[in-house]
Amino acid sequence: MLHIRFWQKYKKQIKRISLSLKMIDHTLMRMLLATFATIIVVALFLQSHKLLTYSEKHSQLIFGNNGKLLNATLAADEQWRFSPETPVPEKLKQAIITFEDKRFYTHVGVDLQALGRAIVQNIREWRIASGASTLTMQVARLGRPDAARTFAEKALEIVIALRLETLYAKDEIIRLWAAYAPFGSNIVGMEAAAWRYFGRSPADLSWAEASLLAILPNAPSMIYPGKNHHLLKPKRDRLLYKLRNNGVIDTLTCTLALEEELPQKFYSMPRKLPHLSQHIEHISPSKTNRRFITSIDPGLQQRLEQLASRYQKQYATQMIRNIAIVVAETGSGKILGYIGNAGKEKMHGSHVDIVQSIRSTGSLLKPFLYAGAISEGTITPHELLTDLPVNYAGYSPKNYSNQYFGAIPADEALSRSLNVPMVRLLRTFTTSKFHRRLKEMGMHSLNKSSSHYGLSLILGGSDATLFELSGMYAAMGRTLLNYTRLSGAYLKDNYHALHLGNYAPNNETYNQPPLTAGAIWHTLEAMQNLKRPTEEGRWQQFSSSRRIAWKTGTSYGFRDAWAIGLDPEYTVGVWVGNANGEPRNGLVGVHKAGPVLFDVFRLLPASDNWFPTPWDDLKETEICEHSGKIASKNCPQTKKDFIPAIAARSGSCTFCRPVLVSPDLSTRFYRQCAPQNYIDTAWFVLPASQEWYYRKHNSQYQTLPPLSKKCSGDQSNENPIAIIYPHSGSQLVIPVNIHGEKNEIVFQAVHKWPGTQLFWYLNNQFIAQTTHYHQIGIKPEIGLHTLLIEDPEGNRRTMTFQIVPKKMY
Repeated sequence: MLHIRFWQKYKKQIKRISLSLKMIDHTLMRMLLATFATIIVVALFLQSHKLLTYSEKHSQLIFGNNGKLLNATLAADEQWRFSPETPVPEKLKQAIITFEDKRFYTHVGVDLQALGRAIVQNIREWRIASGASTLTMQVARLGRPDAARTFAEKALEIVIALRLETLYAKDEIIRLWAAYAPFGSNIVGMEAAAWRYFGRSPADLSWAEASLLAILPNAPSMIYPGKNHHLLKPKRDRLLYKLRNNGVIDTLTCTLALEEELPQKFYSMPRKLPHLSQHIEHISPSKTNRRFITSIDPGLQQRLEQLASRYQKQYATQMIRNIAIVVAETGSGKILGYIGNAGKEKMHGSHVDIVQSIRSTGSLLKPFLYAGAISEGTITPHELLTDLPVNYAGYSPKNYSNQYFGAIPADEALSRSLNVPMVRLLRTFTTSKFHRRLKEMGMHSLNKSSSHYGLSLILGGSDATLFELSGMYAAMGRTLLNYTRLSGAYLKDNYHALHLGNYAPNNETYNQPPLTAGAIWHTLEAMQNLKRPTEEGRWQQFSSSRRIAWKTGTSYGFRDAWAIGLDPEYTVGVWVGNANGEPRNGLVGVHKAGPVLFDVFRLLPASDNWFPTPWDDLKETEICEHSGKIASKNCPQTKKDFIPAIAARSGSCTFCRPVLVSPDLSTRFYRQCAPQNYIDTAWFVLPASQEWYYRKHNSQYQTLPPLSKKCSGDQSNENPIAIIYPHSGSQLVIPVNIHGEKNEIVFQAVHKWPGTQLFWYLNNQFIAQTTHYHQIGIKPEIGLHTLLIEDPEGNRRTMTFQIVPKKMY
């Protein structure tokens, strides 16, 4: 009963309180909903710009070291679309704003005055007759290319435009518009349009040209060079008048601009570096903006194209179709010129980038072996190397001229590019060590073990690219330049590859370079003296005006002709041949690539500089004039020379020996049988096998006088007989003529004393007797054989060899 009385007493108050609470709930709910809606709207506004998607498919652009566009390619969707990084030039900016959005710099993304006018006009005509789009709104529309053109979409464009104005400066907005606006055909953006319609950069356009570009996005389908000029020219001219009336240009400028003709044709995009474009695409496939600022010198590139084209036409008559050239700074490795493959696009193999193609190296690795052997103390720079016929397990290298010198100074063997001395030197130096050194110097194409290449590594048994090899030659020069600049220190970074100007050098030093400065200096000195063809008289004239260290190479079968040269400023690499590897007689480095190399150097700035002498790595040493080795006490003639101190490891001269001779130098004696008037002197003596060839080319060489008959026996332990060919242990194949008949194998020997008779025995059976010229032909059977040669004094020389059947492939 109590609660009934309580309810009746306070019933009205309770109802009033309940009603008040309900009103508070509704108000709070409306406030929460309004707040939430506001948050949603603000969030949508802040994220609205993310509804825009612009194509990321851009043309690849390569610029020279002066900012000039040298090469452009279509984007992946076959559009000419450049990445939006270039600021809009002032002329084009003024023309665009005047035509599209005259209040661009005063509105906040939406021009309310123009919008009101457009709404009235659209209602009156009951269609979208005017969009009143500002440049900012157009940027929003360009970012939504597939959206329908409706009132809702226009409202969304307004929202996005307002957001863009809070994110970007006005110049950034107009840059985006100019980058993605359509300019007719497959051209997107003002930069691509400027190149296609006028053949130059937007910054170089005239007022008439800038005005034409400004009106194109308004009706991009109207334009095609040579068509619709009766519609297009009045529209352009009206914009020019408006620019004059607004005080942007003066009357004279306007008058002159009105006289300019409209473009009659599309201009081709620059295609100066098609092969470099392929290379850049390969090494930077994921780069988004695809703009590459390079170290290429546009002026030099153009001259190289003309030079390469001239030689290509000349060589094409000999069925040699392709030429590649690379020019770089020696000190930095920056590439200044790049001809991946000269010739017309339809020429056989012209699409192949030879600069980056793997080809047989020929003799181009010889300088690195020479320098490596000096760096290790294996030889001295002018030491005599053996140059005799050789056979290593069936491998019989020969000199290009088929001549042998017996013994030849190492630097001359390099300058003459002799094969046999270098193969012998490699065998001494070891292929494993040379293989390791080459990889340290940047020859990354050596992707097999040293045993795979063997001794043929030095004669084209390996493959490399012109890019790699030119970089390695430049690295030698760079090492020498940096060594003197750093007062005797080696940079780890000396052997970096050639680059396009985007390389950050490392200044860390170390003490174990693959080649020492002193060795490189002697190598470059030797390479200056490369024997040049006498018929090329202009080469001799050129050599007197510029010092160049250079080397040529010819691959086996005349498939590749190479020439690489350098001086302190520049390194030049040249390849000549057929891209498909087709051989050609006469395709020799010194005759085909050499002339191109020297003509390229003529295009470069004149210089009489040469590499500095690395005194910190050289030591004045007494050298034997005859052998080139460190002089011994027996050397009759010596000279002072600066050679690497490590060369002492190679040992002193063993070719000079003390002898006792008669006063007229005609007879030799032992001390126990010498007359009283003998002369105690020293004599330069080569082994019999070397001497036989050496004296043919060195008329001043004096053969050791014969031993006096008064002296019993020759106690010198020197065998006067030497077998020139074959070598002991050789495996030989009997040659067969075109009729299938077996030919003879020619065996050759020499005797120290001319006119001596030699008796030849094969497997203990007498087969021949020779005098003066010791050479015979025999046809041994398959199997192991022993050859013995004897002179009348009982001196003997024996060797074993094996005849093996010819392999059938």
